[in-house]
Amino acid sequence: MTALSISLRIVVILLAVAGISGHLAYLDALWWHSLGLTATVARNVDRATVLLLAAHAFVSAVCSVLAVLLSLNEGRRADSSLALALAFGSWSYLMAYPGVTLLLSPSAPGLERGIFEAHFLLVEVVGLAALLRFTAIFPRPLTEEELRPWATQPAVLMPFHHIGVFMRRDLAPAAVGAVVLAVLWGGTLASGNDLSDAGLSPAMDLVRLAAAGMVVMHMHRAWRMSTEGDRDALMWILAALVILIGSLAVLIGANMLVAVTGFPEPDVAWRPIILDIGIIGFFTGLAMSVLHREGPDPSRLTRRAATLTIVVTCGLILAAGLEALFTGAIFTSYALRTGVGTAVAFAVVLATYRTSARAIERVLPV
Repeated sequence: MTALSISLRIVVILLAVAGISGHLAYLDALWWHSLGLTATVARNVDRATVLLLAAHAFVSAVCSVLAVLLSLNEGRRADSSLALALAFGSWSYLMAYPGVTLLLSPSAPGLERGIFEAHFLLVEVVGLAALLRFTAIFPRPLTEEELRPWATQPAVLMPFHHIGVFMRRDLAPAAVGAVVLAVLWGGTLASGNDLSDAGLSPAMDLVRLAAAGMVVMHMHRAWRMSTEGDRDALMWILAALVILIGSLAVLIGANMLVAVTGFPEPDVAWRPIILDIGIIGFFTGLAMSVLHREGPDPSRLTRRAATLTIVVTCGLILAAGLEALFTGAIFTSYALRTGVGTAVAFAVVLATYRTSARAIERVLPV
């Protein structure tokens, strides 16, 4: 274990602890009032808001725990595990922004306050660099032979290929991240703005987009060059994406049903909670790509998650369509009570679930 790896493990643990502490501090300031903290929105908070914040805190706690577990992994993918741990720790810390600000922010405006606000951009860039490093060496570092351009690769894409190969070098993500910070902070100060405005710059949005594209490039080549032993690890990432996309699809279907029926909104903020469930599944799938030993088959899990997503989403869309038909939104000559279409759709989904699930799994590519 090198001094660098020990230092990174300490950073991951500090970020994870700070993320959890920040969420707890913010919840205390809004609801429990046991620590003597204050928050300007405390007078407007209600139970639904506290429940939503508690759900977000739970997501951050899961991310923090996974970050610590990944940082302590000493398996054959220890390097990629540590990089992913650093990304997780950064995300956990950033998700606790209100609580961290409440705990640590200097009260008086000035240079110290500006530096404190600017450090969130530093954490974000560290997380992006760590994610790029993870995808560059996961599930294994590629050889020079495997990094050569495809025979069918268009010439116009060659610059992107060379950039992708460069970003796979050991220190490339960290060096590029340092340059990004220097340019953004320098440009912000030169324009006379506060350092905290650097993270809101359109240039940072381009950096986030470029990082996302680089991650996709890394993973695409890793999949193309993967061996049979690497596929399980990569399938866990696919499972993570399916769960996240599944939560978005279910949310879209539910929104359509609510829009058509006009069902009263519950006190619980169900929309962000559904997304939180998908994010927890996404984080867990990413962690399992490194930590998995013997356990659930990721291909089977991916098929089941995709099948359940398709069935539930189609059921919600069917319910919305039947509600529009039965309540007179399409044919105004007759109208049934709201909820009949939903009940019919629910019965249809239950009656046909096994048949439709088998049909869907047969056509899925995994």
